[in-house]
Amino acid sequence: SLLQEIRPMFLFLLFTFLSKCVAQELADNPSPESLTQDTNHSVLPTPWVEDGVTHKDVYKLGVKGQYATIPLRTDGYDHLSTFCYSSVPLSIYMFWSSASMKMDLPSNNYQVYIGPNVTSVSSLAQASESAWFYSQLPWRSKEFKLSPFEDVCIGVQTMEEYTITLQWKYVNYMMVVVTLSGMALFWMAPTLCRNTFFHYTTGISLGLLMSVVLLTYLAQRRFKQSLFSWVGVAYSFSVYLMTRTWFNIKEYMTEQYIHLLVGYVLVAGIISFAVVYRMGPPSNPRTINLIQWAMQAVSLVMVVMSSYHQPASLLLSLTMITWAAIPASLKSGVNTQIRKRFFKPQVKLLSEDEYNTQAHAETKKALEQLKNFCRSPDSKPWKTVTRLRSPGRFAEFIEGSPHLTEAEVMEYSHWDYNTDDEDGHDDDIYTDEEEADEDASDDNMD
Repeated sequence: SLLQEIRPMFLFLLFTFLSKCVAQELADNPSPESLTQDTNHSVLPTPWVEDGVTHKDVYKLGVKGQYATIPLRTDGYDHLSTFCYSSVPLSIYMFWSSASMKMDLPSNNYQVYIGPNVTSVSSLAQASESAWFYSQLPWRSKEFKLSPFEDVCIGVQTMEEYTITLQWKYVNYMMVVVTLSGMALFWMAPTLCRNTFFHYTTGISLGLLMSVVLLTYLAQRRFKQSLFSWVGVAYSFSVYLMTRTWFNIKEYMTEQYIHLLVGYVLVAGIISFAVVYRMGPPSNPRTINLIQWAMQAVSLVMVVMSSYHQPASLLLSLTMITWAAIPASLKSGVNTQIRKRFFKPQVKLLSEDEYNTQAHAETKKALEQLKNFCRSPDSKPWKTVTRLRSPGRFAEFIEGSPHLTEAEVMEYSHWDYNTDDEDGHDDDIYTDEEEADEDASDDNMD
């Protein structure tokens, strides 16, 4: 509970620190041109000189909304066009910023080469043409993610007409969600690893996403084969199928394949649930600790990969690790000292009338509770009566009579009156030594 009280304070201090950093960065570094303009105009190719070599058909996209249109080739040959993006200075207020180039091309008849400059892109294209065997990755994407803080060039080789546009996001909300999810997973890992519902959902999710890999693993155990045998090829093929399906999931969500996708989800989900139900949740403390550490490692990777500002994301991950490594007793002590020094509770003092009113109300309430208890069988009234001096007075009290007699009320009133009278005459209060000195001085006067 103490740790839960400390975490909001820590997050508040971290947010305050980052806000001050952002304000300082905004004051010191004005926004670059690519962040303040949103233009929609076409870019023409310009000669590009690198290492003494002039490259043609190079387009520089540096402003949000700029685009380049490549016409259809009439000679029937693929043509390489290069699109370059210039980086912006590293800044903390662009922690969740992202850039990308989106290509508008109806068909998949194209080749893509990505490098830090035009020379590297040209080298990759030449290697692709001269190599006897040049294999591209199984997934094809028409949107190329870029780091806003790095120079990058993208080469597209095709004969068809297409348009490529530079897109910029000040705050990529998907990156924000990944950062916050990673932080939440890191702090909630000790609780989630012991939660049965989370255990079942994780097992079913792994069964859906990695079913082919899990089947390969079961086949390896069944036939007792080494990883360096045909099982290694099976694992590679399984990973190939899994990545190809994931990156081309939009093609499988059409009306032509949607029924197959739904059937696969149902069958794989039911089988995964049965396997997890048969194995049961882990109970060994060491196994639970390993699951917790694995979840926290995944959460740290999520935080680091959720931003193109790698120094800041690494610093955030190291801060989370450092905070988790501090003993709870030390954090509790610091929290107590901070609360005592900066968050002192304001105590309201009662006046004499408020004190008397509250005392009268609480006394009456306590007497009623005592009467109700004495009337209940749990009080064992007969056993209680045998221990009292005046059982009759106790019975009258239970029946509703006052707890004080008239004589006691008169005696208290007489004592209170005399006490007030004495206080009115003797205003000075002396210690024993002062009283003795006063008596001695009176005797000398006599």
